[in-house]
Amino acid sequence: MLAVELSIRLFDSYSLKDKRSVVKSIIAKMHQRYNISIAEVADQDMLNQAVIGIAIVSSSMVLCQQVLDKVVEEIESNYEVEIFQIKDSL
Repeated sequence: MLAVELSIRLFDSYSLKDKRSVVKSIIAKMHQRYNISIAEVADQDMLNQAVIGIAIVSSSMVLCQQVLDKVVEEIESNYEVEIFQIKDSL
């Protein structure tokens, strides 16, 4: 099992509505594509930042890390965001 918190900075977010739209899109697509548990866990009222919690369960820690790496890469390449911190939650 791997549990992490991604701290992200959102660009072109001028309202909480803009932020929620981007964060909800990230959460829905990553959950659907990788079957991970994912949710916004902090900084809900901050305009240009979000903290997203991700949990991945597998019998192989290597597989968990590979899935996390793919999720991080996909978020950074498909959205106008910067992941500035990845923190272990356990």
